[in-house]
Amino acid sequence: MAAPLALAVGAGQACAMETGTYQPPDLSKFLLISEEDGDGDGDGVKETHILRYRNLEGDSIFSMTTKGRLWAWSLESVANPAVSGPGNYVIRDSDCDGTFDERYALTEEFHLPDCLK
Repeated sequence: MAAPLALAVGAGQACAMETGTYQPPDLSKFLLISEEDGDGDGDGVKETHILRYRNLEGDSIFSMTTKGRLWAWSLESVANPAVSGPGNYVIRDSDCDGTFDERYALTEEFHLPDCLK
């Protein structure tokens, strides 16, 4: 069970980043809809490759990869409109060990892990 680690304020409400072990979303019913490069650490350099997926229900997933290492997944479910919870989240591998160990609400900021800078 994950415990809150830090608090942030987003969209007028408190949000908590949680730590634990989180599984990547199931892509079996999703189609890849776009690929782009983005700035994962705010330095103006587009070092992060982003893949975006969507299913027939309108749910969306994206993944973020830098230097060949997948470090974040996000799921946004139209069936679960809450900003945080089981249907809406970002998970991040904070230390490049292959385990997604941080979970954020969609309104929270998250960045490229230090191990990939």
